[in-house]
Amino acid sequence: MKSTSLFGLSTIGGSTRYLKAATLVSLVVCFVWGRAGSAKPPTPSTTPVAATPTFTPATGSYSSTQPITINATTSGSSIDYTSDSNTPTTTSARYGTASSGLPVLPASGLSKPSGAPGGLRVLDWAGLKSAVTYTFDDGSQASYYPQLHATGVRVTFFINLNAGHVSTWTQATQDGNELGNHTAHHCRANGTSCAGTYAGSLEAEYDLCTDYIKSTYGVSNVWTTASPYGDTGWDNVAETRFFLNRGVWPGQIGPNDSTDPYNLPIYGVPDGSTASTIDAQIDAARRAGKWQIFLMHMLDDSGVRASEVIASMNHAKSFGDIWIDSMVNVGGYWAGQKALTLATSTQSGTDTIVTWKLPANFPRGKYVRVTVRGGTLKQGGHVLQWNGAGYYEVALDPGTLTISPN
Repeated sequence: MKSTSLFGLSTIGGSTRYLKAATLVSLVVCFVWGRAGSAKPPTPSTTPVAATPTFTPATGSYSSTQPITINATTSGSSIDYTSDSNTPTTTSARYGTASSGLPVLPASGLSKPSGAPGGLRVLDWAGLKSAVTYTFDDGSQASYYPQLHATGVRVTFFINLNAGHVSTWTQATQDGNELGNHTAHHCRANGTSCAGTYAGSLEAEYDLCTDYIKSTYGVSNVWTTASPYGDTGWDNVAETRFFLNRGVWPGQIGPNDSTDPYNLPIYGVPDGSTASTIDAQIDAARRAGKWQIFLMHMLDDSGVRASEVIASMNHAKSFGDIWIDSMVNVGGYWAGQKALTLATSTQSGTDTIVTWKLPANFPRGKYVRVTVRGGTLKQGGHVLQWNGAGYYEVALDPGTLTISPN
């Protein structure tokens, strides 16, 4: 599969990857049961073989940005790929269950650092220039979901007990999007202005909504919330149940900055806005190297038309160096970077042991990307592999990293 210039690559989990090349880029994919194989019909063997994945769009040459989606139907399988026409191996970039879920970087062929051990540094925004998250409130966007999904961009939908549309939101979660908690009845923190009967406490409002999302849409957990009306009276209770809470005050979020994780700033897109209004905020965040969260409600003529939102997504994708993802994914990286920045280091012989503590209610399975002056990086006794795009990927769950001399 070949494409000119820049294209976005969407994984089976729904995450969008960005690859950039000055010349034609060839994407080669290996796919078999659990590991690697061939995009061509595999040679019969006694080992179960996964179905050949499908690609959208079809093979061809394209002169403009194209979202490339790889779809797989075989449970338990994974995809290895290359973008340089070489045959994938087990050390190639990985899709599927073993993927960190972070975006693919446009660089390649960078040498592993060979200096003295130390100099641990987390790359901002997974090695990209900035980040963007689209959030949509109240579950009113179900009829527009197929159009949003076609962009390959993962987003966050903050819903309450009135969300309904079980098949749509269930599919959205299976596509890798996030369903966040917008409380059961969208009340103010004093229990007034509810869309229904107040549950009796802020705790009950949160718990009813989380239980509804998990039982109705098959979500394993709910990690983030958005305060109704932006009421800061929710913030203290949000901290006991979630690792992030979106507010409504205007602003952007910088790497390692002092932004309150329980009152994250946003840009509330005014009703009737065109893509150019959203684009301007994307451009500003990119220049500043920050994370911009967008807040929208209706996607019809009474709000911001879906076509304008999608045009802005394509604008962001066109740069190739902006991470566009859900609040739980970008926010997990942001919070993880802060945790590693505050990590403590101790010596054990010639090894440096780095330890950190993650925030309460932090989602499992998150990674950050780091670089060092030199040394061998290990977690759980396993040596971390250097990626030619310029980083090591460090799992956050263990809370520890060992840096040894080469």
